[in-house]
Amino acid sequence: MTLVTLYFFAHQPDRLLPFDHRPSHIHQRGQSLRGRYFDEQLNADVFRKVADKCYRPATQLLLDTLRRRASDDKPFKLAFGLSGTLLEQMERFGPDVLDLFVQLAGTGLVEFVGETYFHSLSGLFDLERKEFATQAALHADRVEALFGRRPTTFRNTECLYNDSIALAVQRLGYQGILTEGVDRALSGWRSPDFVYSAPCGLPVLLRNYRLSDDIGYRFSNRDWDGWPLRAEQFADWLGANTDMHILLALDYEALGEHMWADTGIFEFLAALPDAIAQHPHLEFVTPAEAIERLSPIGEITVDDYSTISWADQERDTSAWLGNEMQWFCYEEMRRIEDDVKGTGDPEIIDAWRRMLTSDHLYYMATKSLSDQDVHRYFSAYGSVFEAFVRLHTALTDLRHIARGA
Repeated sequence: MTLVTLYFFAHQPDRLLPFDHRPSHIHQRGQSLRGRYFDEQLNADVFRKVADKCYRPATQLLLDTLRRRASDDKPFKLAFGLSGTLLEQMERFGPDVLDLFVQLAGTGLVEFVGETYFHSLSGLFDLERKEFATQAALHADRVEALFGRRPTTFRNTECLYNDSIALAVQRLGYQGILTEGVDRALSGWRSPDFVYSAPCGLPVLLRNYRLSDDIGYRFSNRDWDGWPLRAEQFADWLGANTDMHILLALDYEALGEHMWADTGIFEFLAALPDAIAQHPHLEFVTPAEAIERLSPIGEITVDDYSTISWADQERDTSAWLGNEMQWFCYEEMRRIEDDVKGTGDPEIIDAWRRMLTSDHLYYMATKSLSDQDVHRYFSAYGSVFEAFVRLHTALTDLRHIARGA
């Protein structure tokens, strides 16, 4: 039997206002900082666009498929990772979208995976990882309140992973972690399609990036030798795999937003469960079920100075910490933590945490070729320098407010 986990991740950041659109008056205690730093209109516009193209049609399709196959001997199952900031935007801009996810939870066939609430790099901050633990708890609380069950498996921001992160996640009570099946972390014969354990003993599920990217990136590429990809063909590829577990992890916005409906991506997704059901040794499971049913076959070790992720060709931290602008802002985020938390002001602390969102650093990447095209596509600001100015000036302003509080 080969177990198949289909996992979708979705996130929207709170985007920063331009420096010259920020209120010039001095902040007074008790005033909201949301409007001082964050572009609510842009957040609403982006969310509504993505909701129309992806969140509504894709989630309704998945809900219908889950209900149709719920009584099967081997029902369709899947998992989601939804950032805290996205859940908030659903509540503000699209409560009907949030209701679809509540209905998914109600099927009992969907697992909601834990992460950092603000989709931040707090897992890299320090060895104690206090902020990381706080954000993980905030996210778990929100998931439990909305969907009725506390997360038991974890996926760190952008699959950022090393041995120390695994230990921190284990200490938070999680039963397993998802990350990228990076080739350099797998020596010799080892495949991502097995369950491994971190040195601390925490089970690790590895993303099969080749098969995942066949759907998430290559599906609409007419120059790809696998185009056009049919559900039956993809199911045959999975069926040819006799290993323990295949983790297919995709950016949810790929469905309908990055790859528009006219590519056939929704038809592919609708047909995939039926196609996989034609292979008796394949079975859909959630991450928690995979961890419960499968024993680790060996240990995977990732040194703290070799942190992996699922971003860009390097699959490391360079998407967020690859140049001096990014490092400067990252260090400033860390430097002002004591000042911010020392105020005890929930508004100031909340604003700081929203500035920690990894997207703000991602927009500053200065890479080449296809990777830079991807960064440019996702950027809300037009240029890396504008991204730097928005974040740096916001952090500086917040530091002055915190020290004067």
